[in-house]
Amino acid sequence: MLELLKSLVFAVIMVPVVMAIILGLIYGLGEVFNIFLVLVKKTSPDKIIDSLNAA
Repeated sequence: MLELLKSLVFAVIMVPVVMAIILGLIYGLGEVFNIFLVLVKKTSPDKIIDSLNAA
């Protein structure tokens, strides 16, 4: 019985921790791509517009 309670407590603690890690990774990747997009737009805005018009 004690082993079952230990497993339950471990699961209850780890689920929010893992969810927070996954959400943090998603947020972090979003920030990285936003920075990358800003840098690309600053360096060559004409190339982006031309590629969009060609499609």
